Amino acid sequence: MSEITYAASGRPPSTVISLRPSRWKKVYPAIEGYLYLAPTLIALSIFIFLPVYNSFILSLNRIAPFGNQKIYVGFDNFARLFADPEYWNSIKVTFLFVLGTVPTGIFLAVLLAIALSYPLRHLSGLHRLMIFVPVVISSAIAGVLFRWLYNPVVGYFNYWISLVGLEGQDWLTSKQWALYAVILATIWKEFGFNVIIALAGVQNIDNSYYDAAKVDGANLWQRIRHITLPLLTPTLFFLLIINVIQNMEAFGQIHVLTEGGPGQATTNLVYSIYFDAFVGTPQRGIASAQAYILALIVIAVSFVQYRGLGKRVHYQ
Repeated sequence: MSEITYAASGRPPSTVISLRPSRWKKVYPAIEGYLYLAPTLIALSIFIFLPVYNSFILSLNRIAPFGNQKIYVGFDNFARLFADPEYWNSIKVTFLFVLGTVPTGIFLAVLLAIALSYPLRHLSGLHRLMIFVPVVISSAIAGVLFRWLYNPVVGYFNYWISLVGLEGQDWLTSKQWALYAVILATIWKEFGFNVIIALAGVQNIDNSYYDAAKVDGANLWQRIRHITLPLLTPTLFFLLIINVIQNMEAFGQIHVLTEGGPGQATTNLVYSIYFDAFVGTPQRGIASAQAYILALIVIAVSFVQYRGLGKRVHYQ
């Protein structure tokens, strides 16, 4: 702390001017930072934190279908869900849906990304744009498109499989085939995103690795197996996490194609939440409990992936 005493003419000898910064100058940077954060914090509070809190309160209550009367029941809503076979069916459908979409979608995307980097690297930008187009199409439009393709009378899908001697099916009203139909539509919808991310990962690999492998006499398959795939693991890990979370929360394509049917054959966890909250007699307490269970399942699955596969990722 330094103080300078000025005894210049016109001032009393005892006049002291302190050069210590004022308290306001110390506090102002912190206040300024919070002011910059305020719009984001307000938006998060209104659209995320407050709804999450209200949803938890609703999950602990039984709410009258018409009106705002609440009866506190604690964790009874959760207990009722775990005792409900239909809820366990929605969990099974969710995991079957994820198992059907994620591995197949990532495998096909990586296959095409490698092809676009090597034998098809001269493919025009227009063709690459066409691969990405399904990503920007809404789930509703994609659902309507596939409803037309799956139509048992005039749909092209039955016509295409008839060309190879297979019998057509009523895809969206068959308990046996409805989930497969939704899985196929979802793979097509997400394919462009997976290809673009995988292609970026493949093209990010340094060519010096391939040059060294060629000198050692490695063929194309050996270069892909021992160089491309190991160095692509960070991208594959990212795609796995994103695809699993996205497909565990799938709703749009299921709603448009099957509305959870036939006979709950395509009712996943998200559609079960929607049905209990907004269709028929609303059960908002049950729906809120389901939402929290889904959040815990997503967190648990992501944690298992990080713990189980994170150590196998090879970073350059």
